[in-house]
Amino acid sequence: MKKFIALLLVCSLVFTLTACGDEATETTTQTEQYILPTTIIDADISVPYTSADSFAPYEARSGFNRDLVTVLYESLYIQSADGRGTRVLASSETVADKTVTVTLVSGVTFTDGTVLTADHVKSSYETASSNEYYAASLSNISSVTVADSNTVVFQLTNPDPMVLNTLCFPIFKSSGDGYVGSGKYYIDYLEEVPFLAVNTAHRDYADTWNKQIAMYDMAGISSPIYPFSANEISIYRNDLSHGEYTNLSSVTVSEQMNNLVYIGLNSNWAGTVVSNGWFRKVINIGVNRASIASTSFLGQTNAVSTFFREDFYMLEGVDRASLDADVLGAVAILEENGYSSFNGDGVRTNGSNSLNVSILVCSVNPYKVAVAEAVKTSLEALGIGVTINETATMEDYVAALEEGFFDLYIGETQLTANCCLDEFFSAEGALRYGINEELYGNYYSYKTGESSVADFVSLCNEAVPVVPLFYRKSVVSINPNVTGVDPAMPVYSGICSWVLE
Repeated sequence: MKKFIALLLVCSLVFTLTACGDEATETTTQTEQYILPTTIIDADISVPYTSADSFAPYEARSGFNRDLVTVLYESLYIQSADGRGTRVLASSETVADKTVTVTLVSGVTFTDGTVLTADHVKSSYETASSNEYYAASLSNISSVTVADSNTVVFQLTNPDPMVLNTLCFPIFKSSGDGYVGSGKYYIDYLEEVPFLAVNTAHRDYADTWNKQIAMYDMAGISSPIYPFSANEISIYRNDLSHGEYTNLSSVTVSEQMNNLVYIGLNSNWAGTVVSNGWFRKVINIGVNRASIASTSFLGQTNAVSTFFREDFYMLEGVDRASLDADVLGAVAILEENGYSSFNGDGVRTNGSNSLNVSILVCSVNPYKVAVAEAVKTSLEALGIGVTINETATMEDYVAALEEGFFDLYIGETQLTANCCLDEFFSAEGALRYGINEELYGNYYSYKTGESSVADFVSLCNEAVPVVPLFYRKSVVSINPNVTGVDPAMPVYSGICSWVLE
């Protein structure tokens, strides 16, 4: 039976909060009374938004409204973990060196009935290429031309094996001072209250269960506990970026992010052990990425041994470090370089110098401190002495990196959909800390297609500019009575078929 969202009703609710995944350690029972406001629409599902932000595809800034952009607007592709991209408005494509030709799905219309054409793709690209959320991913595209009404051609500056992953910008039609999309829903209003109304012209309309979806304004609300427990929202996403997590539901799914967490290494501090390539190799093969990932950020991670995701299609057959620690291999390198005995603290020594390093980390996010602790444990298992240096602010953390007096640091960056690494391997890069400039040219050879992914990974295994650990994920809490959420896709991609049991 459908639930009438916002019906005047006083209810008592008993709910159980449990932890996410294997991290369940505590259960809390709480009873609340709540009053749902006046009925506006007939809906089973309700999603959060904020009235303090826009619904426009290239103006939305909040996480709530940006999540809704994928419901209101469609793109040629959506990003996939293997780097190939998943088709949405594209029916086929041809990638030949630096030319990408995309054929559109025929007969797609915007919600105002206008047929979507290649001209709309081109104009949307032009807007996206100067937008803060898409510009970096699209920077390798030098031009876009319309071959015919159903075909668009992208010219690249350099070949890109993940170019389809980058073609995920929202496609829109300008309408007066607003925007029109071709998504499964559009924003409608009743008594000035917005809700999602189904796009009856959408090609998937016949399979749509939810004709209307309620929206709950989170503006001014400091915690999701009340709106979630009161069934005001059916879903809530926490990207863990603030180092806090509240258990809202016994049902959660994980959503992939492009945030890479890594160990930065100072190869430029002459005279330190980290400036030695052999020692950086020890760290690269000796840390237990699988263990570190599973105990970090509530386990909402995917361990990686390179800058790329493990299932990137061009990594097949490429030699790379194990996700588990190669203790024997790491110890062999240490002993080959004279560190075969231990001092009174159990730290390896060559007789004159003991093997001690420090890890720099910012304590603003306690989850990152936990990463540093996990790395410390992994390195101590090899006989390396480790101290952790915490900074209380990001300003102090960045200042320490810029001064260059560090051994290792825990870093995080949000990479583009095609895994652009310019920030690591360029003189202007914001993440170049401790990386030898000799590697810049080698990366450029990979970026321009002169060398292969395998060549680049081999180079990184040899020089070890940084040690990638894992990609992070968001935790998505779902009303336990809602089914149909597909964890393999962007969280709202299947919202039309979510069912409230």
